[in-house]
Amino acid sequence: MSEDLRVSPYPIPELAKFLRPFRKHFYRAESLHTLERVITGLLAEIESKSGAGIAAAVAGPSSSALYRLMDETEWDEHVLNRERVQVMVEQAVAGDGVFVVDDT
Repeated sequence: MSEDLRVSPYPIPELAKFLRPFRKHFYRAESLHTLERVITGLLAEIESKSGAGIAAAVAGPSSSALYRLMDETEWDEHVLNRERVQVMVEQAVAGDGVFVVDDT
């Protein structure tokens, strides 16, 4: 995919469903939307997975919005991670596999 093409502005339905329980961790709804766009970018076949690369390829947030999410948005990472694992165990199991989002 070339960098001038943009990823759909519409959330991946399964990803949106997966993220729904985490809304309570974000003071602003825009933060959860930006998180969805970041994860969409990480899952997309784009050349650069940096904030600027994701912002260039994924419809929606600017690179500054992506960096604000990572640098300025506050949440309790331990509570969020515990809930993430619980949701994955309950919802994201498909046969012998699981849906895993990893930013590396």
